[in-house]
Amino acid sequence: MNYDWLTVGIAATSSALMAVAVNPSPFFAVLQLSLTSLPIFLVGLTYGSFLGITTAVSAFVALVLSLGAESAVYHAILTGVPTALMIWQAERSSSHPMVLLFTLIAYACGMIALAAVYLSDNPQGMQGVIANELQQVYEKILLYANKAGKLPVTTNELHDMLSSLASLLPAFAAYGWVMATIVSAILAQFALRRFGKSSFSTPDIADLRSPRWITFVLLVVLAFAYLPYGVGFAAKNMVLVVLMIFLFTGLGVIHAFARSSTNGRFWLGSTYALLIIFNWVVAAMIVLIGALDVIFDFRRYTRSPTRE
Repeated sequence: MNYDWLTVGIAATSSALMAVAVNPSPFFAVLQLSLTSLPIFLVGLTYGSFLGITTAVSAFVALVLSLGAESAVYHAILTGVPTALMIWQAERSSSHPMVLLFTLIAYACGMIALAAVYLSDNPQGMQGVIANELQQVYEKILLYANKAGKLPVTTNELHDMLSSLASLLPAFAAYGWVMATIVSAILAQFALRRFGKSSFSTPDIADLRSPRWITFVLLVVLAFAYLPYGVGFAAKNMVLVVLMIFLFTGLGVIHAFARSSTNGRFWLGSTYALLIIFNWVVAAMIVLIGALDVIFDFRRYTRSPTRE
C-alpha cells in the first residue's frame, strides 16, 4: 500500500511539473496541457478511481503551492477533473466506449459554455476576448515579418485567416483537447496492458454506436446557434464538438467493416491516411457515415467482429 501512495506522489508531481513546463495561456496551450493527464491515467487505470482522483487532487495542491491558484485551477479544469471523471466512468461502465466518449464531449461543451459565461462581462463576450488575443498574434507576426523581411502571405490574407479562426477557435481548442485526452488515455492503457498492469478492459472502437436521441441534442444545439450574441457564438462552436460523436461513430463503422474484410488493415490504413491528408473533407464524409448509422445501423451487415 505504501508503494501505491508513492506512485500517486510521483504521478502527481510529474503532472504538475509538465504543467509548469507548459505555463499555458488560455487559448493556445490546451493541447499541450491535456497531455499532463497521462500520469494520472497511468495511476487510475492501474489502481482504480480512488487513487486516480487522489493523484489529480495531489497535482492540484502541488500547483497551488508552486504556481498559485490560477494555474492550479486551469490545470484542474483541463486535466484533473476530466481525467478523474473518465477513470470513474471507466470503472462504473466497464469501459463502454460510448459512455466514455459522451463524457468527454459533454465536458468539452460544458467548458465552452462556462467560458462564455465567465467572459460575458467583456463588452463583446468570449468572441471579443478571442479577437483581442488573435489581434495580438497578428501584431506580433507583423512585427516579426518586418524584422525578417517578408511574410509568406499578404497582410490581408493573414488578417482574413485569423478572423476566420476567431469564429471557431473554441471548437478547434475543444477538438484538440478531446483528441489529446483520448491519445493520453490510449497511451496509458497500451503501456499498462503491455506490462500486464491495467485493471480495465480496452474500449473497442467498433462498439461505438450513437443512440437516436443524440440527433435531437444536435438539433437543439444547432437551434441555439442562431441566437445572437454570446449564446449563439458558443452554441455554434458546440455544434462542431457534438459532431465529433458522429465522427467516432463513423470510424467505428469503418473498423467493423474492416474486420469483416480480408483486406481490413489496408482499408483502415487507407482511411486514416486520407483523414490525415485531406482532413476536413474526409472527416465530413466519416461524420455523414456516423450520422446515417444512427438510422440504418450499418453494422448489421458485418460478420461478428473479432478483437484487433
